[in-house]
This record gives sequence, structure tokens and C-alpha cells, in this order.
Amino acid sequence: MFLRFTKSALLMFLLLNVIFSTSADAQKVVRVGWYDSPFNYTDSFGRRLGYSYDYQQKIAAYAGWTFEYVNSTWPVLLDMLKAGQIDLMSDVSYTPERAGQMLFSSLPMGAESYYIYASVDHPSISLSNTASLNGKKIGVSKNSYQRELLINWLAANGISAEIVDLSSLEQEAFQMMKSGELDAYVTLDVYEDVDVHAFTPLFKIGESNFFSR
Repeated sequence: MFLRFTKSALLMFLLLNVIFSTSADAQKVVRVGWYDSPFNYTDSFGRRLGYSYDYQQKIAAYAGWTFEYVNSTWPVLLDMLKAGQIDLMSDVSYTPERAGQMLFSSLPMGAESYYIYASVDHPSISLSNTASLNGKKIGVSKNSYQRELLINWLAANGISAEIVDLSSLEQEAFQMMKSGELDAYVTLDVYEDVDVHAFTPLFKIGESNFFSR
């Protein structure tokens, strides 16, 4: 993944201030969606860390906000964002539909690529043969941009597969692959394989900028 993030980009974002007003009556307590990912995570001491965490902390320092973190999975938090139950969330790809439901920053936080992952020991899925995905169950986060990309990629390659919408944590999805409930799973290119070499990225289905909104 290539994070196209610079100090000047952050300054421009803050100066344009598209998402929130920094006037005297600006909201001081901001509810932020928190989910486990390579962008935001909690270490063994309970400290919040990660690229998205650092990015949002700089915004909070500039705007004078206090963050109230709301923990859940990414799909659940996106629904909460749409419903106004949280105010801010990272790693949201732009789509015209979402632009009608929420405000996006003028500049992206970075860029990410999406891949179909499968077990290296899967008996019938082959890196050299996209048609080997025919009839397979492929998991993807519900309501995500990755889902749209997956649908388009499958259609473009003439593949008929069962898309399984998930609201679970990423590690739960990989456990589902281990148990045979899923044949493959769509996630970011920064996925950390905790069981070294157990899963492999097979096919890139697309990429996008992502935003904090």
C-alpha cells in the first residue's frame, strides 16, 4: 500500500476544513469509529496506535476536539456513521452514493489496493486460473467499496461465485476460510498473515483513495 500523506496535504485539509466547522460553537466531543485494522490498533499495553489514529489526533489538536471512541467492526460502524450515531471514521472510500449521505475531506488520507485471498492449501483455487473461483464462496465486508469492486471484477472475468456479506472482524473471516465456511476473502494488501504463509493474495480486484470523514 502507498500512503500518499504529507504535512502540506494535512495542512490543506485542515485549512479547507470541509467536514466540520472550526467556529466557536464547533462540536467539542467527537464520536470516532474504532475497529481493528492495520491503520488503527491497540497494543499489549492498551495504547491506541496506527496511521489513522495519528492522523485524527492531529486534526483533534488543531480543532480543539475531544475524541470519544466507539468500538465495533467496520461494516457496523459505517451503518452507525450513516445513522449519525458516530461523527468520524477512517478508511472510507469515496462513492457517489456515500457522497450523498456523508461529507468527505477534500484530500484523501491515502490509497489502498484490494485482493482476493485464499488458503495456500486450497485444493481447487489456482493463482494461474481465475475460472477456479467459479462456484466458490467469497467473503467481503458488507456495504464496502470492495464489494462493488468484487462484483465488477467477477463479471468482467465471467466468474459465477457466491458473495458472502460479512460484518465480522477480519481475523474471523480468515478463521471461516480455515473451517471451510469460505473459500476466499477480499481485503487490503496490508493484511498481516498471523499464520505465516497460510493465506495468499491471488487476484487484485481494484484500488481506491480512502478518506477520514
